[in-house]
Amino acid sequence: MATGSGGHRTVAVDVDAPQPAAPREWPWPWYALAIGGPLAVLLAGWIVLGALAAVGWLASPDAQLGDALRVAAELVVAAHGAPVDIGGIVVSIAPLGLTGALVFLALPVAAKAARRAARQHGATDDTGEIWADTEALVVRVGGTFAGVYAAAVSMLAASIGAGSPQAVVGGLVVGVVAGFWGAARGVGYDPTADWPEWLRAVPRALGAALFTVLAGASAVLVVALLQGRDAVTAIVEGLDGGVVGLVLLIALHLMYLPNLLLAAASWMLGAGVTVGDGSLISMSTTDVGFLPAIPAFGLVPVDAEPSSAAYWWLLVGVAGGAVAALAVAWARPRARFDQTALVGGLAGVAAGAAVTLAAALGSGGLGSDRLAHVGARLPELAVFAPTLMGLAGVAAGLILGLVRRPVAPQGEPGPTP
Repeated sequence: MATGSGGHRTVAVDVDAPQPAAPREWPWPWYALAIGGPLAVLLAGWIVLGALAAVGWLASPDAQLGDALRVAAELVVAAHGAPVDIGGIVVSIAPLGLTGALVFLALPVAAKAARRAARQHGATDDTGEIWADTEALVVRVGGTFAGVYAAAVSMLAASIGAGSPQAVVGGLVVGVVAGFWGAARGVGYDPTADWPEWLRAVPRALGAALFTVLAGASAVLVVALLQGRDAVTAIVEGLDGGVVGLVLLIALHLMYLPNLLLAAASWMLGAGVTVGDGSLISMSTTDVGFLPAIPAFGLVPVDAEPSSAAYWWLLVGVAGGAVAALAVAWARPRARFDQTALVGGLAGVAAGAAVTLAAALGSGGLGSDRLAHVGARLPELAVFAPTLMGLAGVAAGLILGLVRRPVAPQGEPGPTP
């Protein structure tokens, strides 16, 4: 490892996996991939959705192909958080499943652009290794990728009459995540490499806590599906779309599956879910009115009486806060029990805030009237999630600090019993 001018580190970049022979590659500059890559990703997403829309068009004699392809473009824009008009209904719920698919489709493209930039701007030593300033490469490639991606989403939204600040911001956020994450992976750059060990544990802790909550939400969703399978089946049969309609419904629900999980997480953490103005679905009560004929709404327990056993689901939130606390506190072996309790509580609160933010991204509206907000009850979740997970984090950190004696630095005597 060497240090270049300006304090930036110059490191060896492994741009090729071991191969028997040198791979043949297109002699394109890195910026061609960083500029063309975002366009290709969005085009690929539109083609897949357009193919599904075309199947629906073939099965519906009254539909127009142009309208079907327009719906595909509207879904691509909606995946970036921009409200779109689909069939006369303003939809502002981003299909997070589609958003995630676009991100992971973009990651290898950004990684390829970063490796190409390393070859073009790095220095090759006698052993054939390429040395490059990875931080500068990630900023250059990731920034270009994100800027082009945001501009492309904005132009696509404007072309279908859905231009809005949300389209610009959403396109920029997705472009930044995909561009910088992909570029960093491509050249092996870790922005947390110089952080203290306990601070490096924070992103892992938040990820582990979010995974725990989503795993519990998956179980909630499965139970709701088993209990509401008759209502879901009745809705599907009532739509009478045949095999083609069933395939399209499955594809639509897969695109919105993360949204359903986050709504289930809000219910599981005690905040509840709303499916329109004045409606409430929580552990203690269910009060809903007329719901549209969408199979996912068949999961709503309209006639079921709330059970006190539902409160056991709160333990999943407790587990999420404890996981976050242990992940951070374990990285501080010399901390006292009061310090581990404090750090654990802060980690739990941060995990609860992360869950709330994710639920906010997965909520939105189906129209501008009664269903103007569907999803998690965000003000309540912003209180319930950090409180529940924060208290669990304090308890977990305190127990860890009491059970595990602080490890003294090397050469110093440990604490007296």
